[in-house]
Amino acid sequence: MNKVRWGIIGPGKIANRFADGLKETRNGELVSIASITDARRNSFGDKYGIHNSLRFSNYYEILKSSQIDAIYISLPHNLHSFWSKEAAINSKHILCEKPFCVNLKQASQTLNFFNDKIFFMEGFMYRCHPQIKKLVAIIESKIIGDIHLIESSFGFKAPFDPNSRLFNPNLSGGSILDVGLYPVSFSRLVASISNNMQSEPERIEAKGIIGKTGVDIEASAKLYFNNNIIAKVETSIVKNLDNTAKITGTKGTIFLDIPCQPGKEGGPYNCSITIKSETLNEIINMKGPEHLFFFEAEHSNKCIIEGKSAPSFPAMTISDTLGNLKVLDLWRKEIGYALPEDEVVNFF
Repeated sequence: MNKVRWGIIGPGKIANRFADGLKETRNGELVSIASITDARRNSFGDKYGIHNSLRFSNYYEILKSSQIDAIYISLPHNLHSFWSKEAAINSKHILCEKPFCVNLKQASQTLNFFNDKIFFMEGFMYRCHPQIKKLVAIIESKIIGDIHLIESSFGFKAPFDPNSRLFNPNLSGGSILDVGLYPVSFSRLVASISNNMQSEPERIEAKGIIGKTGVDIEASAKLYFNNNIIAKVETSIVKNLDNTAKITGTKGTIFLDIPCQPGKEGGPYNCSITIKSETLNEIINMKGPEHLFFFEAEHSNKCIIEGKSAPSFPAMTISDTLGNLKVLDLWRKEIGYALPEDEVVNFF
């Protein structure tokens, strides 16, 4: 395989961003779209030059097409599990938008349909970005000593619509599953680098506000890791937060101005890492022409072409995805936000 042929299920805003990033890659191309809505399917197909024969009105048809190697799933959260399972059954490589599933139990059941011939990655695009690779190197250098505090946030003010995916519990809405999972994944990554192994919090303290539709509209938590590392995370869908990250160690601090969306509007990207320590006071400016989703798409292409079933660190591996979902489950439980799927024993 010289080039990975991609199909997209669900032509929403995030799908457009992935398609824009995919256009910049050397080893992949978008060839197909599936949507149950004629207008959206045709508009997306026209925008990205998709042949009429590869514009599907049925999700099963795109999965059964022999002209497609990999599927990008960008449906509402509550549909990720089922269509990831169906993609695996049809031997398609899978890049699924976050969250892969709405809880740990659902993810564990979905993974029963996967095998080592299928590449899978959960779509935390920032984990593939050069900024994170640079951060990993800085932390490993011990320039700020031993880490003891991680602070990060991700929140925005969305217009209220009870039927939207953000505010509808039947669509797995709420701030934790939409954007709160970013600071959780960031905190777990930093703690893991510090501990030289994948680290999970030993306990969690949390608070939040449940809105009138029954979803969490804002929430915060403290995650307690071993080696005296504490992570403070905050999220919201009703107010704008700083959306920054600060890492404090025994010898200094690291500050990221745009940790989870470098290149927020797509591309080019322009972000910075500020280091203040006993021996260094430096701002590392990181700029590039690439689209935010380019790095995720190209990394997926490379893994698929090389026959890998999992991405390379610091991208989200399956064990990392499961660890993240476990924390999200605990966070929701602490603030009293239950989803319909939480009560389901067997999802399929």
